Amino acid sequence: MARVLLVDDDEMVRYALAKALRRAGHEVREAASGAGVLEQLRSDAIDILVTDLVMPDEEGIGLIRELRAAGEGLPIVAISGGGRVSGEQYLRMASRLGASATLAKPFDHRELIELIDRLAKNADR
Repeated sequence: MARVLLVDDDEMVRYALAKALRRAGHEVREAASGAGVLEQLRSDAIDILVTDLVMPDEEGIGLIRELRAAGEGLPIVAISGGGRVSGEQYLRMASRLGASATLAKPFDHRELIELIDRLAKNADR
């Protein structure tokens, strides 16, 4: 079981992903944007961050940049369906900035669960 912080501005996407992760045995906390996530990570014991990249307030790209600049080694899964540019461009940028893994929306929930399981297993080593 991993403690996952799921950040996505789309309430329905967040609900569906959180439900799938909980069914798989993970503990899930949720946030609607990147704003305030750094403080939440400092106060909550989180094992893995899953963040959308295109959101109002603070985007996931900025969040990844801030976490890595602060030396935070937390595994990060970046998810995106795109925005002003293609989702693939955002995902490549997230990888270059230090995301541990990326998934292009739409994706099957099982893909995310397998990825979370793998990252949690690697973090336990």
